[in-house]
Formats: sequence, structure tokens, C-alpha cells
Amino acid sequence: MQARGFSLIEMIVVMAIVSVLLAIGTLRFNDYLKQYRTEGQTRLLYSELLRARVNAIYRRKAIRVKLYPGRFEVYSSQQDDTRGAKPLQTHALRYPVTCSATMDPVQGYRIDFEANGQTFDECSICLDPSAGSGAVDSLKVARTRMSIGKKDKGDECMPDNITVK
Repeated sequence: MQARGFSLIEMIVVMAIVSVLLAIGTLRFNDYLKQYRTEGQTRLLYSELLRARVNAIYRRKAIRVKLYPGRFEVYSSQQDDTRGAKPLQTHALRYPVTCSATMDPVQGYRIDFEANGQTFDECSICLDPSAGSGAVDSLKVARTRMSIGKKDKGDECMPDNITVK
């Protein structure tokens, strides 16, 4: 009668192969997760800025959004926390953002949407390069429109360095 089963060497080889595949899969999953979070944060900023613009038009009242490196706040008017008004919404950001305009870490950067939906605060908003490389990682805010895109033509957060998607 012959014994059936695997030898010790065969089991060790199979376990080594499985270990290598798991290690590669874990690294790829972590990269995918970082890209997903980068895109998610960019799309959150984009959607909240669009919502603020639409609310300004709908309510016929100016609305302010303030950007900080680690968060952004949406106000119901152009009065903000410097005048005692509380934000309607505050969103914490996982990855810091930079702006083509000068952003003071204490005062933040203001984007005011007028009652007609236009803004005179044109800028580019980019995620910090350490956030990873998702399909989208930047926004262009112009007077009458906003675009989502990828910063791929340079290191600075400037409108010319962003390719609109």
C-alpha cells in the first residue's frame, strides 16, 4: 500500500509562493486604496464647491467657502468666523491641499460665490503630492466654471499645470 499526501518540501514551496503573492497583493491594495482616497477627497471638494455655487444662485445670496490646508468650511453668507458667523459645514481633509493663491494657514483662502454663481476668486486647488497619484487630484476654479483635473505638467499648483478631465 502506497502512502498518499504531500512531502514537506512541497508544502514549504507552496507556502513560499502563497506568501510572495500575498505580499505583492497587499502592496498593490495599499496603492489602490491611496489612489481611491485621493480621488474621493478631490471629488468631495469639487461637489461641495459646486453645491455652494448652486446654493448661491438658488438663494440669491452670496456664499463663502474657506479652504485651509487640513479642512474646508462652507458659510451661509460672506460673513465667516472672523465676524462671528459659524460655518454650516466643516469637512476635515485626509490629505492637505494647496492653492495657487496665497493661503494663510490661520485665515485660510476664501472663495466667495456671488448671488449669480460667479466668483472673482479664481484659483487652482491641488492635493499635496504626498497624497498619492489618483486619476484626479486638482481643481480649477474660474469665474463661471469649475473643472476637475490632474496635475501632471509640473510641481506647482498652477492652472497651466492641470489637465482637465
